[in-house]
Amino acid sequence: MSQENVEIVHQVLEAWNRRDFGEAVRVAHEDVELHFIGGFADLIGEEFDGREGLIRFWRDMLETIGGQVALESTLDAGERVAVITTVEGAGAESGAPATLRFGQVWSFRDGKVIRVDFYYEPSEALDAARLRE
Repeated sequence: MSQENVEIVHQVLEAWNRRDFGEAVRVAHEDVELHFIGGFADLIGEEFDGREGLIRFWRDMLETIGGQVALESTLDAGERVAVITTVEGAGAESGAPATLRFGQVWSFRDGKVIRVDFYYEPSEALDAARLRE
């Protein structure tokens, strides 16, 4: 199942770059939760719940920074997938270029995304997934 989970993560990140909300919803469990840890919680809030929360997060991020996601690494952690990504965009109001590099840990239930934890520091995602010594 873990390779299938890795493929789902790749599909969602590619969907972000195409602005395809439908793909994200299709692979998200109805009870999906997005959790923001560390510096992200101060910027975005602590969590978004359900498919509506997922879409609200996507719209908020697109309106704030937009940009494209570049996948730096994907690490299979069994029932979870840890990724390190970079988003390059620009501030909606200022137009100032912005680059965010962060880590995520994706969890799955019944072949769907049930939870994504966003870590401001990529190393924290690796620690959370127990992939760092």
